[in-house]
Amino acid sequence: MAVNSLLKRGDKSPDVARAQDLLNRDGAILEPDGDFGGGTEAAVREFQARSGLTVSAVVDDPTWQRLFVLPEPSPDTPSRAVAFICREEVSSREYYDAHASRPTWPGGASGVTIGVGYDLGYESSLETDWAHLLTPAQIAALKPWVGVKGTAAEAAIAKLNAITIPWYSAWLLFISKSLPEYVNQTRQAFANSQTLPPLCFGVLVSLVYNRGASMTDSPSHQGDRKEMRDIRDAVASGHFEAIPSLLRSMERLWPLANGLRTRREQEAELFEAGLGV
Repeated sequence: MAVNSLLKRGDKSPDVARAQDLLNRDGAILEPDGDFGGGTEAAVREFQARSGLTVSAVVDDPTWQRLFVLPEPSPDTPSRAVAFICREEVSSREYYDAHASRPTWPGGASGVTIGVGYDLGYESSLETDWAHLLTPAQIAALKPWVGVKGTAAEAAIAKLNAITIPWYSAWLLFISKSLPEYVNQTRQAFANSQTLPPLCFGVLVSLVYNRGASMTDSPSHQGDRKEMRDIRDAVASGHFEAIPSLLRSMERLWPLANGLRTRREQEAELFEAGLGV
């Protein structure tokens, strides 16, 4: 696809949205809204520096050429959905660098969490997964917290404050390990999902990444997986048009949790975009 536009901060256009979507293939995790703001400018600078281009923060012809040859980060999930999942987990690149590049404890039943939602409380292959991205000393410091969950994990944060995980290390682990695992879980949970439009499938990956793939109600919350089962049945029967309303119906589960309600609404909108609605 040829694009002749020279793009800079302050521009607003479909070409900006196209550039943002391409930058997301490289881990920029931008909202492809067509508005060339500060986040897009920073992403262009990083991409140019990493690509050996002149760092101008302007999307010029050489930058377009490099962007167009970037591969999708996943063979199964479009970059728009991949970026959405990452934003939901770490908010933005700016937020990650300022607040999430060091180990955190999200609270509740979580364990020590690093990168893009990599929870040591529930992961058992830290050394294998991170060997090429973290130093031996960092892995040794994190290893005692594998399998530790809940308030017991909170004590780790002060002890692990010296560990910083650069964004691209977190991104590479996410696309090479975490995302493929959730893609497989999604396929297993939703029969016939291979017939969904790619962006719609990406929405279900986001759902499973956030809620898990279980179809069984919690003992203390009967009916809390009803919409999951209904979505499963809608996918299996090919009634894809019913799924956005089921995602929105799920908002009932979190009357006070605006973040989760907003995530379901945005997933519904992405699914509709995937259907071309």
